[in-house]
Amino acid sequence: MTVALAGTRLPAATHELILAPQSIKAHLAGYDVSMLGFNGGLPGPEVRMRQGQTARITLDNRLEEGALVHWHGLRVPNRMDGVNVLTQDVVIPGDSYRYQFGVPDAGTYWYHSHYLSYDQVSRGLFGAFIVEEQNAPAVDHDIVVQFFDVLLDQSGQYDEAFNPAHFATEGRIADLPPAKSLTLM
Repeated sequence: MTVALAGTRLPAATHELILAPQSIKAHLAGYDVSMLGFNGGLPGPEVRMRQGQTARITLDNRLEEGALVHWHGLRVPNRMDGVNVLTQDVVIPGDSYRYQFGVPDAGTYWYHSHYLSYDQVSRGLFGAFIVEEQNAPAVDHDIVVQFFDVLLDQSGQYDEAFNPAHFATEGRIADLPPAKSLTLM
């Protein structure tokens, strides 16, 4: 079994955005691996807004299963929270849903799938959501890096035997194989 870590900084998106979850091939640890991604990438595009702006984000479901987006840590209206059954119905394949909400709090957040999230997030459906202060401090660089560990089987494909629903007890990064099989990208 091989573990791969991927860290990527993607260009900032505007506050008007389409997020399209879809099947992708990701190059991990020297293998082309069947994964999921927003807008063809893993992680999804960085959303960067200024405190007080309004997000207008359309989920365009290009998967063969349902999809939702949950805005982790952001204060959003309940109907925009992207939690299956509780706050929103699943967006079926080929359908879309428009999320619209203000971003009152500056901070570093993330968004991720919240439909079959144990599987969809572990396959790559997540991204960074940055809300800058109204009067942002002057800095030379503001770089967002998301690390993502993926368990691959002996053939270099996503390890179907790994149960992401139990990662807290089965372990992820804590169960690394010998360092030679760890690849940072």
